[in-house]
Amino acid sequence: MKNIKFIVGITGGSGVGKTTLIKKLYKEFEGKITTLSLDNYYKPKEQQVKDENGVTNFDLPTALDTVQLKNDLLQLLENKAIKQKVYTFNNPKKEEAFLTIEPNEILIVEGLFVMHYPFIRERLNYSVYLSVKPELQLERRLKRDMTERNYTEESIIYQWENHVTPAYAQFVEPYKSMSDLIITNNEYFDDNIHVLTDAIHRNID
Repeated sequence: MKNIKFIVGITGGSGVGKTTLIKKLYKEFEGKITTLSLDNYYKPKEQQVKDENGVTNFDLPTALDTVQLKNDLLQLLENKAIKQKVYTFNNPKKEEAFLTIEPNEILIVEGLFVMHYPFIRERLNYSVYLSVKPELQLERRLKRDMTERNYTEESIIYQWENHVTPAYAQFVEPYKSMSDLIITNNEYFDDNIHVLTDAIHRNID
Protein backbone atom coordinates (compact mmCIF):
# COMPACT_ATOMS: atom_id res chain seq x y z
CA MET A 1 0.00 0.00 0.00
CA LYS A 2 1.42 3.36 -1.08
CA ASN A 3 1.02 6.84 0.37
CA ILE A 4 -0.97 9.34 -1.69
CA LYS A 5 1.27 12.02 -3.21
CA PHE A 6 -1.13 13.86 -5.51
CA ILE A 7 -4.92 14.25 -5.58
CA VAL A 8 -6.56 15.08 -8.91
CA GLY A 9 -10.23 16.02 -9.25
CA ILE A 10 -11.89 15.38 -12.61
CA THR A 11 -15.30 16.89 -13.28
CA GLY A 12 -17.57 18.08 -16.08
CA GLY A 13 -21.05 17.30 -17.32
CA SER A 14 -22.56 13.99 -18.33
CA GLY A 15 -20.90 12.34 -21.33
CA VAL A 16 -17.78 14.51 -21.39
CA GLY A 17 -15.38 11.57 -21.22
CA LYS A 18 -14.30 11.38 -17.58
CA THR A 19 -13.99 7.60 -17.72
CA THR A 20 -12.08 7.70 -21.02
CA LEU A 21 -9.62 10.26 -19.65
CA ILE A 22 -9.03 8.17 -16.54
CA LYS A 23 -8.30 5.09 -18.68
CA LYS A 24 -5.63 7.11 -20.51
CA LEU A 25 -4.13 8.15 -17.18
CA TYR A 26 -4.02 4.53 -16.02
CA LYS A 27 -1.94 3.69 -19.10
CA GLU A 28 0.37 6.65 -18.51
CA PHE A 29 0.83 5.97 -14.78
CA GLU A 30 0.53 2.20 -14.66
CA GLY A 31 0.27 0.83 -11.15
CA LYS A 32 0.28 4.28 -9.53
CA ILE A 33 -3.40 5.32 -9.62
CA THR A 34 -6.43 4.81 -7.42
CA THR A 35 -9.83 6.19 -8.41
CA LEU A 36 -12.66 7.25 -6.14
CA SER A 37 -15.79 7.58 -8.28
CA LEU A 38 -18.74 9.60 -7.01
CA ASP A 39 -21.03 7.37 -9.10
CA ASN A 40 -20.78 4.70 -6.41
CA TYR A 41 -22.33 6.95 -3.75
CA TYR A 42 -25.82 7.46 -5.15
CA LYS A 43 -28.54 6.84 -2.58
CA PRO A 44 -31.21 4.19 -3.30
CA LYS A 45 -33.93 5.28 -5.71
CA GLU A 46 -36.54 5.45 -2.96
CA GLN A 47 -34.47 8.12 -1.18
CA GLN A 48 -34.15 10.38 -4.21
CA VAL A 49 -36.08 13.60 -4.91
CA LYS A 50 -38.87 13.48 -7.48
CA ASP A 51 -39.76 16.32 -9.81
CA GLU A 52 -43.21 17.84 -10.37
CA ASN A 53 -44.07 14.95 -12.71
CA GLY A 54 -43.09 12.30 -10.20
CA VAL A 55 -39.87 11.42 -12.04
CA THR A 56 -36.79 10.69 -9.91
CA ASN A 57 -34.08 13.33 -10.25
CA PHE A 58 -30.60 11.83 -9.85
CA ASP A 59 -28.84 15.01 -10.99
CA LEU A 60 -28.77 16.90 -7.70
CA PRO A 61 -25.95 17.10 -5.14
CA THR A 62 -28.39 15.66 -2.59
CA ALA A 63 -28.60 12.45 -4.65
CA LEU A 64 -25.31 11.22 -3.20
CA ASP A 65 -24.53 9.84 0.24
CA THR A 66 -22.04 12.56 1.12
CA VAL A 67 -21.54 11.26 4.66
CA GLN A 68 -20.18 7.95 3.38
CA LEU A 69 -18.30 9.67 0.58
CA LYS A 70 -16.51 12.01 2.96
CA ASN A 71 -15.73 9.18 5.36
CA ASP A 72 -14.23 7.04 2.57
CA LEU A 73 -12.18 9.93 1.23
CA LEU A 74 -10.75 10.64 4.68
CA GLN A 75 -9.96 6.95 5.15
CA LEU A 76 -7.98 6.91 1.92
CA LEU A 77 -6.14 10.08 2.92
CA GLU A 78 -5.18 8.31 6.16
CA ASN A 79 -3.66 5.54 4.03
CA LYS A 80 -6.45 3.06 4.78
CA ALA A 81 -8.22 0.85 2.24
CA ILE A 82 -11.98 1.17 1.77
CA LYS A 83 -14.68 -1.18 0.50
CA GLN A 84 -17.56 0.21 -1.51
CA LYS A 85 -20.62 -1.15 -3.25
CA VAL A 86 -20.69 -0.60 -6.99
CA TYR A 87 -23.76 1.40 -7.99
CA THR A 88 -25.71 -0.28 -10.81
CA PHE A 89 -27.85 2.74 -11.80
CA ASN A 90 -30.95 0.71 -10.98
CA ASN A 91 -30.24 -1.75 -13.79
CA PRO A 92 -31.79 -5.06 -12.67
CA LYS A 93 -29.61 -6.96 -15.14
CA LYS A 94 -26.45 -6.07 -13.25
CA GLU A 95 -25.33 -8.17 -10.29
CA GLU A 96 -24.31 -6.67 -6.96
CA ALA A 97 -20.57 -6.08 -6.73
CA PHE A 98 -18.06 -4.53 -4.33
CA LEU A 99 -14.74 -2.80 -4.82
CA THR A 100 -11.77 -2.67 -2.48
CA ILE A 101 -9.91 0.59 -3.02
CA GLU A 102 -6.41 1.00 -1.69
CA PRO A 103 -4.36 4.21 -1.50
CA ASN A 104 -1.83 4.78 -4.26
CA GLU A 105 0.57 7.54 -5.31
CA ILE A 106 -2.14 9.27 -7.37
CA LEU A 107 -5.71 9.56 -6.16
CA ILE A 108 -8.28 10.55 -8.79
CA VAL A 109 -11.63 11.75 -7.50
CA GLU A 110 -14.11 11.92 -10.36
CA GLY A 111 -17.74 12.84 -10.79
CA LEU A 112 -20.27 15.57 -11.47
CA PHE A 113 -20.04 17.27 -8.08
CA VAL A 114 -16.31 16.95 -7.33
CA MET A 115 -15.89 20.72 -7.22
CA HIS A 116 -19.29 21.43 -5.69
CA TYR A 117 -18.60 19.58 -2.43
CA PRO A 118 -16.18 21.70 -0.33
CA PHE A 119 -14.83 18.66 1.54
CA ILE A 120 -13.53 17.32 -1.80
CA ARG A 121 -12.60 20.60 -3.51
CA GLU A 122 -10.49 21.81 -0.59
CA ARG A 123 -8.40 18.64 -0.58
CA LEU A 124 -7.53 18.56 -4.28
CA ASN A 125 -4.00 19.30 -5.44
CA TYR A 126 -5.17 19.75 -9.02
CA SER A 127 -8.58 20.09 -10.66
CA VAL A 128 -9.55 19.25 -14.24
CA TYR A 129 -12.73 20.32 -15.99
CA LEU A 130 -13.79 18.43 -19.12
CA SER A 131 -15.73 20.38 -21.74
CA VAL A 132 -17.69 18.98 -24.71
CA LYS A 133 -20.23 20.30 -27.20
CA PRO A 134 -23.75 19.76 -25.74
CA GLU A 135 -24.97 17.83 -28.79
CA LEU A 136 -22.09 15.37 -28.40
CA GLN A 137 -22.80 15.01 -24.69
CA LEU A 138 -26.40 14.01 -25.40
CA GLU A 139 -25.34 11.61 -28.15
CA ARG A 140 -22.89 9.89 -25.82
CA ARG A 141 -25.38 9.78 -22.96
CA LEU A 142 -28.04 8.17 -25.18
CA LYS A 143 -25.61 5.49 -26.32
CA ARG A 144 -24.34 4.79 -22.80
CA ASP A 145 -27.63 4.80 -20.91
CA MET A 146 -29.51 2.68 -23.43
CA THR A 147 -26.82 -0.01 -23.56
CA GLU A 148 -25.34 0.05 -20.05
CA ARG A 149 -28.17 1.26 -17.83
CA ASN A 150 -31.24 -0.19 -19.53
CA TYR A 151 -32.95 3.21 -19.96
CA THR A 152 -35.35 4.07 -22.78
CA GLU A 153 -34.57 6.86 -25.23
CA GLU A 154 -37.68 8.74 -24.08
CA SER A 155 -36.62 8.68 -20.42
CA ILE A 156 -33.07 9.77 -21.29
CA ILE A 157 -34.32 12.77 -23.28
CA TYR A 158 -36.68 13.72 -20.44
CA GLN A 159 -33.87 13.57 -17.89
CA TRP A 160 -31.57 15.53 -20.17
CA GLU A 161 -34.03 18.39 -20.63
CA ASN A 162 -35.50 18.51 -17.13
CA HIS A 163 -32.72 17.31 -14.82
CA VAL A 164 -29.30 17.07 -16.45
CA THR A 165 -29.12 20.44 -18.20
CA PRO A 166 -30.50 22.56 -15.32
CA ALA A 167 -28.30 20.77 -12.75
CA TYR A 168 -25.22 21.21 -14.92
CA ALA A 169 -25.86 24.95 -15.19
CA GLN A 170 -26.33 25.30 -11.42
CA PHE A 171 -23.93 22.84 -9.81
CA VAL A 172 -21.20 21.99 -12.34
CA GLU A 173 -20.52 24.74 -14.90
CA PRO A 174 -19.91 27.50 -12.29
CA TYR A 175 -16.71 25.68 -11.27
CA LYS A 176 -15.24 25.68 -14.78
CA SER A 177 -13.43 28.97 -14.19
CA MET A 178 -12.16 27.74 -10.81
CA SER A 179 -10.50 24.63 -12.22
CA ASP A 180 -6.74 24.44 -12.72
CA LEU A 181 -7.12 23.03 -16.23
CA ILE A 182 -9.85 22.78 -18.88
CA ILE A 183 -9.61 19.94 -21.39
CA THR A 184 -11.87 19.93 -24.43
CA ASN A 185 -13.01 16.49 -25.61
CA ASN A 186 -15.12 16.74 -28.74
CA GLU A 187 -13.82 14.22 -31.28
CA TYR A 188 -10.71 13.72 -29.14
CA PHE A 189 -8.93 15.25 -26.14
CA ASP A 190 -7.11 18.49 -26.92
CA ASP A 191 -3.41 19.05 -26.18
CA ASN A 192 -4.17 20.07 -22.59
CA ILE A 193 -4.20 16.38 -21.74
CA HIS A 194 -0.39 16.64 -21.87
CA VAL A 195 -0.50 19.57 -19.46
CA LEU A 196 -2.30 17.26 -17.04
CA THR A 197 0.11 14.36 -17.39
CA ASP A 198 3.10 16.71 -17.06
CA ALA A 199 1.64 18.19 -13.86
CA ILE A 200 1.18 14.73 -12.36
CA HIS A 201 4.69 13.63 -13.32
CA ARG A 202 6.19 16.72 -11.69
CA ASN A 203 4.48 15.93 -8.41
CA ILE A 204 5.14 12.20 -8.11
CA ASP A 205 8.49 11.60 -9.87
